[in-house]
Amino acid sequence: MGQLQHCLARGEYGQLQECPLFESDFLQVTKSGDVASRVTLGIAATSPRLELPDLLLLARPILAPGGAPRCCRCAQGLPPPGEELELFGLLPLRFVRLSIHDELRHRLKVRLASGRTFYLQLLAPPAQLERVFGQWVRLLYRLRYQRPGAWDR
Repeated sequence: MGQLQHCLARGEYGQLQECPLFESDFLQVTKSGDVASRVTLGIAATSPRLELPDLLLLARPILAPGGAPRCCRCAQGLPPPGEELELFGLLPLRFVRLSIHDELRHRLKVRLASGRTFYLQLLAPPAQLERVFGQWVRLLYRLRYQRPGAWDR
């Protein structure tokens, strides 16, 4: 079980506790690549009967006492074991456009229906980075081309 699933299990998100969920840690970066913060992105299906996921979840680490972020395990910025997350975004995927921004740097572009755009760089152990990013690429392809009524194709 991933950290986002743990967050859902301990909170008031009863309906989401058993949802199929694909999640990864990312650094939120500017378009030029400056690091802004760390987030966990999840894509979920709110019903097991759905063929494709329909919900985007965003979570961030809970700050340590004193307001300082907890230390990361390594230079890649991976979260420490047992770190707790707080959910700060639940968005229906019909209002979100996910795409590959920079394949070499493992970055996604997230554009909301409101026009707000942000960029996420995948955080994963070096040995798993290509495999995990490949899973995101396949998921985004399915969401974009196999979802009926996807906005702004």
